[in-house]
Amino acid sequence: MKKITKTQVMTIILILGYIVWEIYVRNWASTVSGPIIRVDIVIIYPILLIMLLISIYQIITGKNKR
Repeated sequence: MKKITKTQVMTIILILGYIVWEIYVRNWASTVSGPIIRVDIVIIYPILLIMLLISIYQIITGKNKR
């Protein structure tokens, strides 16, 4: 079994944090009567996407080195 890298651990932590944040925002959004503009997604999605791509790249290249 391959050892998990710090980048992969950080990716998992960020995804779990995003899930918690999304639950919090959905609960908050249910109390708001007007339209909701989610500017936070513009910041969160690119960071998650970059970290996910780096982690996937590490997994793929790690298997090919064996």
